[in-house]
Amino acid sequence: MKKTLKILTILLLSSTTLFGQKISSIDSLKVAEAFTALFAAIDSEDLEALDNMSTDKIYCIICSNSPDLSDSPYMYDKKDFLENHLKKIKNSESYQRATKSDELILVKENDHRTDITAFWTIYQRNELAPGHEGGQFGIYFKKINGEYKFAGMETIP
Repeated sequence: MKKTLKILTILLLSSTTLFGQKISSIDSLKVAEAFTALFAAIDSEDLEALDNMSTDKIYCIICSNSPDLSDSPYMYDKKDFLENHLKKIKNSESYQRATKSDELILVKENDHRTDITAFWTIYQRNELAPGHEGGQFGIYFKKINGEYKFAGMETIP
């Protein structure tokens, strides 16, 4: 809870500018509220809340082993994602590390899959092996009727 309050305070007091694109303080706060609610719903396995806070299609690159880089193998109907993939993600090391991470970056995307992506650092540079670039866990949020909805997730690299 302390970490969430710290993140909310930082996001509320300043707007976020990354890669030349500005995210307003209001949108930063809305995304912070969305990911806080998302993590709580995932952890408590509240499928009704997850259904309400998610888009109809969920992009999940970590749900498939396909080498295809198009959207098709990674787009899931919300029901399929919630019933067949969410539990595996919840128990994954990447998700667990993201929920404990103190390093968050918001990126304004304006893509068909996401408007803002929240990236948590899950591995520091050289943590996994000498010369390894580190890793991030990203959650996609799409703005629908003024509300940020969960729209997908990925890991980098």
